[in-house]
Amino acid sequence: MADVELSNEVSSDAILREYENQNVSMVKLVKTLLSTATMPHVVMIVIASTVFYLLAGLNSLTVFSSMAFTSLAVAYAITALLSNNRVVKQMITLDEISSETDQYLLKSTVKKFKICLFPLAVAAGVFFIINTLTGENGILPGSSDLIPTALGMLFILWSIIQGSSFSQWASSNSAHNFQKVGKTGGLKLSILTTILATIVFGLFLSTLFYQLNDFDRTVADSLLASIPFIITVLIVTGASLAYSRKLKILASMKPSLQHFSGKFSMICHLFITWHLLTIWRQNFLDPSSFQVFLEEIVLMIFTVLFAIWSMTSKSYKSNFRLITEDNALTWGLSFGYAYAGSVAMLTSFFDDIKTVMLIGHCLVVLTVLIMHKIILSKIIGTDNYSITVRRITSSQNEENSASQPNILPENPQHVSLSIDNDSDVWQEDDDVDWETEESGPEIDGVEWEETIDID
Repeated sequence: MADVELSNEVSSDAILREYENQNVSMVKLVKTLLSTATMPHVVMIVIASTVFYLLAGLNSLTVFSSMAFTSLAVAYAITALLSNNRVVKQMITLDEISSETDQYLLKSTVKKFKICLFPLAVAAGVFFIINTLTGENGILPGSSDLIPTALGMLFILWSIIQGSSFSQWASSNSAHNFQKVGKTGGLKLSILTTILATIVFGLFLSTLFYQLNDFDRTVADSLLASIPFIITVLIVTGASLAYSRKLKILASMKPSLQHFSGKFSMICHLFITWHLLTIWRQNFLDPSSFQVFLEEIVLMIFTVLFAIWSMTSKSYKSNFRLITEDNALTWGLSFGYAYAGSVAMLTSFFDDIKTVMLIGHCLVVLTVLIMHKIILSKIIGTDNYSITVRRITSSQNEENSASQPNILPENPQHVSLSIDNDSDVWQEDDDVDWETEESGPEIDGVEWEETIDID
């Protein structure tokens, strides 16, 4: 039995160690993306996305805008793949002398944007190819009208990516220093802490936004107005914890798993609370279009940042690293143009960015709820507690058999002859219950089935 427990510990600890090793520094990644040597690319995406977003609102230029977003996204993806080339790297990065401030500020600023020429040239080539293929005389005439729809549908994918990538980041963060964990507070304390954290976090943010929505409102009124939202948060959090209840019970049997499970659940549900608050505000408050636009920018940054982090961590020990420190920005810009294009196309369809935001936030919440259980299941599943229970049951039955006396017949030959003469008698023995099920053991007051279904 000790060997079984040891193998289980190695199994779950191996997964936690893998998550811990994926903990690529988010601060270091942000510094790379905001490096002064590549800052003109960041400024360019802000300018270009704003221009093409406005053009997408004009019916006559929606297709053109979608093709421009697509071309820029593809161009920066190509640039990212070529970034290891020395010539390309020099063309898209400022050297130390160029990154210094010139005495002629305007001239210096314009000169720095020369590093954007290579991806813009590639984008122009991609745009020409798309226009040629989908034009009236192209191989796929008239199919250019499908580009806005296809780009808009990608928004669903981006929302799922945000929820999935955040969940992976949360799991990596929660596994940090898991081997140093001592005695934990137990399952009930962990659940109570998660619920209290979501209440405090949700109450603080909702009260703040109610105050910002109406400055004449008192703080007490804002607190009272926040109660329905807090009830909603409690319902969602309670349903999520109930959905993964079996997994959390199993996790509570090992300190390292209990620590991971508690921390991971808290991070995920705080993130869910933030998204629920955004959904609540857009339904029951009246945020300005500017506020919604700023939230969309923040959502895009989160999506791109966590997507890059996820792909970077997955390829960290791979021989073929698709995203590295050198090309993280160009991949991020590619994702950014594709995400901005998706939002622009959906906004032109719905004529309201608020509807787009609601769809995105709902998808993110649903994704995190599902990923929360999937990640817990991945760790607990590898421990294979069903095998442990079977072996404990088998061991208990062997001990019970050994404690019972062996009763042998005095005349085995007589018994043998009797069986030969009447072979049907033993099959009709009413004293033996052949269908009796073996009862499982009780461990720490928990009733186990023979096989625990963790799905």
